[in-house]
Amino acid sequence: MSSASKEFPGLRFDPAPGLLPALGQLAEKVHQAAGQLGNVRTELERTLRDPGAWTGLAGGSCHDAVQHIYPEVWIMHDALSGVEHTLGEWSYLLADYQRSRTTLEAQAVAVRARVKQAKADPNIDVAFFELAGQSAENQEALLRRHAQAKQALEQAQGELDRIIKAAEGLKKQHDESARTFAKQIRDFADHLPDKNTMTPAGSKIIPPYFTKPPLGDEDVGPKREFNVAEPTAKDRATKLAAMGMVVGQSEYYENPRAASYLKQWLEGNGEDVQFEAVDFINQNPAFQKELRKTMLAGASSGQFDTGWKSGKISEDMNLPGPDGKKPKLSDWYYSMNGYQYRIVGSDFRMVNGEPVGQVRVDIYKRYNWGSPEGGTHRNDIKGIPQNDLARLNETGLAHDFDIVGSTTFYAPPRQSQ
Repeated sequence: MSSASKEFPGLRFDPAPGLLPALGQLAEKVHQAAGQLGNVRTELERTLRDPGAWTGLAGGSCHDAVQHIYPEVWIMHDALSGVEHTLGEWSYLLADYQRSRTTLEAQAVAVRARVKQAKADPNIDVAFFELAGQSAENQEALLRRHAQAKQALEQAQGELDRIIKAAEGLKKQHDESARTFAKQIRDFADHLPDKNTMTPAGSKIIPPYFTKPPLGDEDVGPKREFNVAEPTAKDRATKLAAMGMVVGQSEYYENPRAASYLKQWLEGNGEDVQFEAVDFINQNPAFQKELRKTMLAGASSGQFDTGWKSGKISEDMNLPGPDGKKPKLSDWYYSMNGYQYRIVGSDFRMVNGEPVGQVRVDIYKRYNWGSPEGGTHRNDIKGIPQNDLARLNETGLAHDFDIVGSTTFYAPPRQSQ
């Protein structure tokens, strides 16, 4: 008997292999390394921003040298932070897979016992000689017991087959996830940002000075309060339809972010959800254009802050990218169509006609639906009035939440050719 069969006597294989303690130790080592590099980055940033630290010809030369070193430190810190974040995500997902494995194994052990018991039933096999010489009444009783025993065995075997099939599905999902996370980690080393381009990056951690914008008129009001009304049969039907939308976004439309946010809304506790603002920027040519325009306009003043401004994915997705093609932003559209953003620049100047300095981009979205106070609902979800969806928060069947993202990056000078 294989080791997997001994460890999992019910399933006879491990559908979610992996050592969580070892993964935790690795994540802690990466966390420490990223922290040390983060401290170096912080010190370099503080020193570069202190004009009094650089005096005389030697001071100016040293400032230039440190300024060229800083992007390298920033890039490595960003890569290590990305690895740390990815390891954390995989650890969380693996733990979830292994919890499912535990449940399936317990079910399989119990059902295998039923299969064994059913096979041991003396009525499961009926020989011809047992029927011979019996009265018609006894023959009927014997055949009835045989049919019942056979049915019990078939039911137990069928249930065991369903459990094994579910475990096989879990194994497939586990292996696909493992490959995805492994590729993400390799990509941090294989595809480091080019310091000679304006590549957004940063710690990807919401900074303590991130201040949310004030809520808009459609996001306030008594009907926006959570769990203050009793749900009706219609509300429960709306939630069921929304649960179907989760599957549709994930499987049919292939919008995993939209599916996860909708699931969070239906099952979460209203806490903020953080996303990678760097992904939003890198995938959105229209926002990149707005970002560059903002830096060009503000560089001459050294410091700038746009304050909170509004954007729409529905408009961004219609602007062609550098390749002339419209970007594929449907996942962002169904996740956070109407968003708000703030661009803050510091230590900026123009070098050879290019803006150089430190940039922070904050992005915010209030995740709720429709207009529960009345009015016309939006039409980007077919078949389900969004005002009906919005009411789920009021009845406690869903919970509105905030989506927040922030990234800080260095826009370096172009290197001379």
